[in-house]
Amino acid sequence: MRIGLLGGTFDPIHKGHLEIVKKAYQDLKLDKVLIIPAATNPFKKKQKTASANDRVKMINLAIKSLDIDVDICDFEIKRGGISYTYETIRYLKHKYPNDELFFIMGSDLLPKLHKWEFVEEISHLTQLVVFKRDNKLYKTNFKKFNCLLLNLDKPLLESSTAIRQGNLFQTTLEVNEYIGQNFLYAKEIVHSTLSHDRARHSVYAAEFAAELAKSVGYDAKVAYYAGLFHDIAKEWDYKKSIHFIKRYEPSLLINGDLPRHKHHQICGSLWLKYVYRINNDDIAKAIKVHTTLDFQLSLLDKIVYIADKICLGRKFKGVQKLRKLVYENFNEGFKQVNQVNYDFNIGKGVIFDDEQERIYQKWMN
Repeated sequence: MRIGLLGGTFDPIHKGHLEIVKKAYQDLKLDKVLIIPAATNPFKKKQKTASANDRVKMINLAIKSLDIDVDICDFEIKRGGISYTYETIRYLKHKYPNDELFFIMGSDLLPKLHKWEFVEEISHLTQLVVFKRDNKLYKTNFKKFNCLLLNLDKPLLESSTAIRQGNLFQTTLEVNEYIGQNFLYAKEIVHSTLSHDRARHSVYAAEFAAELAKSVGYDAKVAYYAGLFHDIAKEWDYKKSIHFIKRYEPSLLINGDLPRHKHHQICGSLWLKYVYRINNDDIAKAIKVHTTLDFQLSLLDKIVYIADKICLGRKFKGVQKLRKLVYENFNEGFKQVNQVNYDFNIGKGVIFDDEQERIYQKWMN
C-alpha cells in the first residue's frame, strides 16, 4: 500500500491542505493519506494554537467532502509535547512495515530540512515529496534528500495564519462555522483587523462586559465575546460599509444609504453572522444596537452598551462613579451612562432624528 503523510499544526486546516491531499493522492497513486496534526511544532513553539481537540474536529469536518481514503493519525497529539517528525515516521514505519510511505511537505521547509532531527533516517524510511508554496525551491536540500516534486494545479495562496487573522473564506464552510460557533481565533482576528488603540479598547470592553455580566447573573463568556467584537467594523470606510450591507442585508438601506453612525454597528453584526459565522443571535443583536440602542433591549444589549462607554481606557469626569454605580444598581447605572452619552453628543452639536431621540429619552427616564 502507498500511504501519503501530511503533517502540520492545521491551525486551522484550509482549502490548500485539501488540494494538496487530492493532488498527492492522484499524482503519487496513493491508496491512503494520513493527516498528522502536531501537538506542538518545534519551529512554532511560541505560536498559540487552538486546542488539539478543536483542530482534530476541524480536520474531520474538512475531509468529509473528499471522496478518497483520508484519515487522521493522532500519534503526535496523544504523545503530547513537541512533535518531531522522525518519531512519527518511526511509529508509522513500525505500524506499516511493508508499505511505502510518502512524506509530503511544503517547499518553505526545505531551507531548514538539514537541521531536522534524524533527517537522514526520515529520508531513508520515506519518500520525501515537496510541493511549491511559491516560485522558490531550495535545490541543495531537494537534491541531497532525493525529494520528489508535487506540482500543484495552482499556486497555494491559502494559509492558516491568514484565516486566524480573519480571512475565513480560505477554509471550508463547515470549518468556518465551527470557528464561529466556538469563538476560535477571536482575539487574534480583532488585533489583526483593528488598529492598536481600537483593538485595545475592544479587549477592555470585553473584560468589563464579562465582569459586569457576572454581577447580574448573565453568561460572562457570551458577554465577553460580544464586547470583544462590538467594534470589529469600526474602521471601515463608507464605501466598504455600504457595499457590505448591500451584499448581505440590502433591506436595511434607505434609498441605498444609511446614516453614518449606524454603519459600524450594523456591519459588525453582519460580519459576525455571515463571515465569522457566529451562532448566537443575542451577540449579533447587542452589536447591532450598541451605538444607537433600540426601543427593546435585552440584558446583553445593555451590558455591551455600558462596557463600550465606561470600560478601562475611557477617561471623562465621573467615569469612576459610573463604573461603581453599574455594579451597585445596574438599571440606574445604565440610565446614567445613557444620559452622559446623550449629553456628550448634544454638546458636540449632534442633532438626533426623531426616532433616535425617542429611543434615548426612553432609556433616560
